[in-house]
Amino acid sequence: MKIKNLKSCLSVDRLKIKNYKNSKQRGFTILETLVAIFILVLSITGPMVFAQSGLRASFQSRDQITAFYLAQDVIETVKNIRDDNAIDGDDWLVGLVGAGKCSSSNPCMIDTTESSPTAVSCGSTCPALNIVDDVNGIKYTYSGGSESRFTRTTYINQISNDEAEVVVEVEWITPVRVGRNRIVVQENIYNWVPGSGI
Repeated sequence: MKIKNLKSCLSVDRLKIKNYKNSKQRGFTILETLVAIFILVLSITGPMVFAQSGLRASFQSRDQITAFYLAQDVIETVKNIRDDNAIDGDDWLVGLVGAGKCSSSNPCMIDTTESSPTAVSCGSTCPALNIVDDVNGIKYTYSGGSESRFTRTTYINQISNDEAEVVVEVEWITPVRVGRNRIVVQENIYNWVPGSGI
């Protein structure tokens, strides 16, 4: 009888040992859970960071392209004024340089949306351009609309009777970047009508 009791005791102990081993393997440990959460966080935040930097770069690029077009718009307007002056038989820089106009030290603004644009002195700083959204699309002007983030300043330096340097600075603040951004576009224009210089 003793042998039977001993066998029954041994089998009960084995069952306890087996149950104990099985209960240990049922769930994750805290360390395994923390490692799994860490891997999950890395797999989610990596693409989010790339998406955020991609959006920031696209906003910056959009604003740089807009600023370049705003600067190039003034350059083309100055060339158009020069050509109109030549056709009319006027001095080639009428409406651009002189009293209350542009110079190398006096910033001016040229509203390219006007039918007859001329340079107007800004004093020490030029005002921000306004955005107008009408049936023809979005345009940047100094009159009407709401204030934009872009400021455009023009300088015209007459180098000789037949050459002038046009410098256009466009500044803006991009919402996703701290600080002001600035581009400068410079081009020399020439009096293409002989003998019409000052």
